[in-house]
Amino acid sequence: MTVAHLIAVPPVVIAGPGRLEHSPETAEVEFTVVIPFHNPGAALRRAVERITDALYAQGITFEVLAVSGGSTDGSDRTLDGLARTRVVVRDDIRDRGAALQAGFASSTGTWIGFVDVDSDVEVDPYELVECLHRAREEASVLA
Repeated sequence: MTVAHLIAVPPVVIAGPGRLEHSPETAEVEFTVVIPFHNPGAALRRAVERITDALYAQGITFEVLAVSGGSTDGSDRTLDGLARTRVVVRDDIRDRGAALQAGFASSTGTWIGFVDVDSDVEVDPYELVECLHRAREEASVLA
């Protein structure tokens, strides 16, 4: 089963060592997709390509942060050369929770979504895009 989640956060700008300030006018990326992964093999690249294709098709400015949660299969190298995709591999990230935290902390988008990628599951990227559209609508109603 594919799981897609979406949260809203104010854009964040680093303003000096260790200090964060919120600044809506500095957001260039509307949507950050965080993908925690652990040994998905080639399925990781296929999932990221499908997600980026869907976001490009919708005209959404985005970044993808693929964060290894202790992955040991070299799947991070399958993402070499993909546009708007950053890969985070650190020794201190050993599980899914730490991978999500690192991805959220590194995001630059106004909205953050995350998708669980598993080698047995095909990700439906339009589910994630639809979550973004619904969140935008709800935010405009609340404004």
